[in-house]
Order: sequence, then structure tokens, then C-alpha cells
Amino acid sequence: MGEKLSPFVYWGQKSDIVSLKVDLREVIDPAVDITEDALTFCSEGHGVQGQNRYQFHLNFYLPIDPEKSKYRITERGIEFHIAKKGAEVWPRLTEDKVKYAWLKIDFDKVYYEESEEEQNDMMSNQEEMMKQLEKELKSTEPDVPDFKIGYLFLYNLFQFIGFTYITVALIVKYTRLGEAALKTGFETVGTQLMVVQAVAVMEIVHPLLGIVKTSAIAPFLQVLGRNFSLFVILYHEPRLHTAPAVFCLFFVWSAIECFRYPFYMLSTLGKKIGFITWLRYTAWIPLYPLGILLEGTVGIMAIPLYEDTEMFTLQLPNSANMAFYFPYLLHAYLFLLLFGGYQLLNYMYSQRKKVIGVGRKKKSA
Repeated sequence: MGEKLSPFVYWGQKSDIVSLKVDLREVIDPAVDITEDALTFCSEGHGVQGQNRYQFHLNFYLPIDPEKSKYRITERGIEFHIAKKGAEVWPRLTEDKVKYAWLKIDFDKVYYEESEEEQNDMMSNQEEMMKQLEKELKSTEPDVPDFKIGYLFLYNLFQFIGFTYITVALIVKYTRLGEAALKTGFETVGTQLMVVQAVAVMEIVHPLLGIVKTSAIAPFLQVLGRNFSLFVILYHEPRLHTAPAVFCLFFVWSAIECFRYPFYMLSTLGKKIGFITWLRYTAWIPLYPLGILLEGTVGIMAIPLYEDTEMFTLQLPNSANMAFYFPYLLHAYLFLLLFGGYQLLNYMYSQRKKVIGVGRKKKSA
């Protein structure tokens, strides 16, 4: 089991609130649970140990009011505004007297028991500061983050609706026609699939522009491979349209996205549902290898057909004074499919370990 990493947490207080600042940047999918007695935090982000998954748990010295407690994510970390139930200064933050190496005092927000006059001045300053913080928490976010959140939500919703339609259409077709439907995959949903796959190119653009804080490698491998297979191999060779492997390939592609996009929609809103998360990081285990196998099958079937038609092949002499044999590219594509598929499966496995683990067994005492 890997070592659990905790970010630096800075805390301060006044008589009625506790302020916490978590030193973690580029936060991805934070899980926060605030109860009357404790705070539990878990998220991937950039902290003291670089890009990693960080977590901590705090049992408060006295009960707090979770309904009035708030938090917000900033470029510099996560700020918590924890409302105390009683108006008194705590001698320490936690119920136990353990000193955590990652828990630090925020000297800008510490409460000092000075003379009454000095204390009143400090209370006045702190109240003004906390009112400002509360105002910021209640106020709307800047226009750019609002636009980004709205755009990403609508993008993921559009893709979810599109791929769900394709999946349902294929199921209905097979239910009505039985095995005869296996020859109608491209005819049934070919146009719709080309639309959503063309839009999916934005998943490469999003990380490159910094709209999402993820790597562009995984979407590049997936989108490029699919679009080459769909727009180049399948679209230009009608004899492949009736292949049962194409029907199965379209179904697997679409089924994968029916689990992926709901997870992204929730993540955009800062929400998390355990079952959706589990599906996102589990459904790929049978579907991704099956999709790679079917893409390879379609590629192998295409080679003799493109040898026959010589489409995309350039033979000398020609005005460009160059030769190009398209079936050779298809052979290279099959090799790259194996390499890219291996990289994609490794990436998904590492993501699954980070998010939900790999089924650790507990030793009995």
C-alpha cells in the first residue's frame, strides 16, 4: 500500500470561526466531508510532493456547525470557513494532542489574548476580514470560470446525449432484427457517430488550452485512433459498412462514453457520486480491450480492400513526384493501435488506482 500523503494545512481562529487553508494547487475532483465533529478531505493536486493524491482527517476540539461552514477553491489552494457552535477560543484545533507535521499555524489569523483594548482592535480587524471572506464566498465566481464550467458541462452533456442515442439505437435495431441488424451498424448510426467523434477532437484541445487540468496524451490516443478508423478507413470503403465487427465496434465505443460523460458532468459541478465514479473507472476494463480488438479487426479487413481499390495510393509518375502505398499505412496503424492501446490501458489502470484503489485485502487480526 502506498504512503498516504497530506498537504500542508494552515489554521487560525476567532471566537466563532476556524479558518483553514490547504496548500494544494491544480485541485482535481476534491472530496470534502464536513460533519459536526470532523473534516475529511481527499483530492488530487500539486502539493509538497508534486502532482499526487493528498488527504487528511481532522477531529475538531469542539463541535462545529457544518451547515454554516463553507469552502472555496482558489488558484493557491482551498480555503475553509468553519463555523463554531459555541463562541469560545480553542486551545488547539484537534480533539487529541497529537502534533501533525503537516498542520501549521496561520499567524495572520491566530487569536491572541491581549489586553481588552488590543483584543477589541484585533477582533474588529478579524471581523472585517471574515466579512470580506464571507462576501467573496457568497459572491459569484468571475465570468471566465463561470463560462468555463458552463461550457464544459454543456459539452459533456451534448456528448452524453449523442452517445446514449447511438447506444440505444443499436440495441433497438438488434432487438427488432436480431442477427440481421449486425450488417446495419454504419447505416443506422454512422452519421450520428461521425458528428460526436468530430466534436470529440475538443478533448485534445481542452488540456492544451488549460481548460482542464489533465494530460492531452490519453484523449489524443483515443480520439485520433477512433477518427482514423471512422473517417478514413470506414467512411471511404462501403464494403466494410455491412461487417458485423463494425456494428459491435460502434456499440462498444458508445457504451464506454455512456459511463464516461456523466462522471465528467458531475466533476465539472464539483459533485461526486460513488456509483458513477466506480462505473467510470471499472467499465473500461472489459470495454477498452474489446474496442481495441474490434478496431484491429476492422483494420485487418480493410487492407485487402484498399489494395484492390488503390484509394489514397500514389503511384509514379505523378505531379508530386512521390509514391505512397496506403495499405502500408494500415499495417503501421495496426502496430500503433497495439502501442497506443497499451498506453491507454496503463493510463486507465493508474487512474483507477488513484481514485478507487485496486481491491486491497484487509488482514484479519
